[in-house]
Amino acid sequence: MIHVKTRASFGAVVAATALLTVAGCSATAPVDEAADKTSVTVENCGTESTFQLPIGNVVATSNAANIGTILRVGGLDRLAAVVLNTNNDAIMESMFGPGIADVPHLDGTITMETILGKQADLVVGSYSGLFKGASGVTPESLQSNNIDAYVISDSCRQSAAADSALGTMGPWDALRADVTNYGKLFGTEDTAAEALTELDSRLARLESAPDAADKPKVLIYDSGEEDLYTSGGNGAPNGIIDVAGGTNVFADVDNTWFKASWETVAKSEPDVIVIMDYKKSADEVQGKIDAIKSREGLRDLDAVKQNRFVVLPLAMFTSGFPNVYGAEELRAKIEEFGLAPSSGIDWTTAPSA
Repeated sequence: MIHVKTRASFGAVVAATALLTVAGCSATAPVDEAADKTSVTVENCGTESTFQLPIGNVVATSNAANIGTILRVGGLDRLAAVVLNTNNDAIMESMFGPGIADVPHLDGTITMETILGKQADLVVGSYSGLFKGASGVTPESLQSNNIDAYVISDSCRQSAAADSALGTMGPWDALRADVTNYGKLFGTEDTAAEALTELDSRLARLESAPDAADKPKVLIYDSGEEDLYTSGGNGAPNGIIDVAGGTNVFADVDNTWFKASWETVAKSEPDVIVIMDYKKSADEVQGKIDAIKSREGLRDLDAVKQNRFVVLPLAMFTSGFPNVYGAEELRAKIEEFGLAPSSGIDWTTAPSA
């Protein structure tokens, strides 16, 4: 839907940062290819949606890794505010270069007042995050305030029901959709095309690595005490685990993120446990490991006895461009644990051209 807006002219985007220190490849200075357009139409969650241009004030919420996608396609200068733990700034800058630390970071409940205060003309969110509507912010309420909404593609609902399961496409296809769409929305389609080339090159290298005869079973430990918040078959972690040479213990669950009982977790008998690091406190990760080691049914698992824990930032495992770097790190650890044949690949470097 087109919303009539009056916006100040937004000129060409200046160069996003150059060096991807983790990825080992260069980011190209984006050019505003939509400078002469007044609107653009993209497919978002199966619907053709039209957005007014230029887009100059983006509030990015719900998903840290998706902020990485925006950075990778050259959208740094479009960001008016982000929902991102400041402890993740260094991780983002190691992947996409400096700049994110200078963007205002939002904390606490994100309300319509928050968004209006940032003079947003686009809000990015997910149905597993902001667009659940707990604070009153939904795509519909944004539209009534003359603000466009973009739904992160991995959180698309399978039906119109508010309690619908999420996930209508594979995780890598969801990422490709966001990369392509952001390129169109920000007028940085050439940079988005370069990002897709990098993504496909890294995925091809991961898929070329030899698999074990029995792929190791991998559990995602996001959070939880009474039960475990983890990822099912539709989420980004499932795609990451798959290309890294493992199998998600909850791959058969038709959802993105969900809660599993500890009894179910123990019965899944994971070979590797990936601990999501929220970067909120110094003892967060050790607290999660200690909780596993003290829980009956889990402490006797071989994965626990042999300390086959992999600690990775949550910012690499929600849907976004950092996913492919997370997959490389997970593959390296699976090889280190002896659970997959050695690939002979240095996963800290970019694929050769």
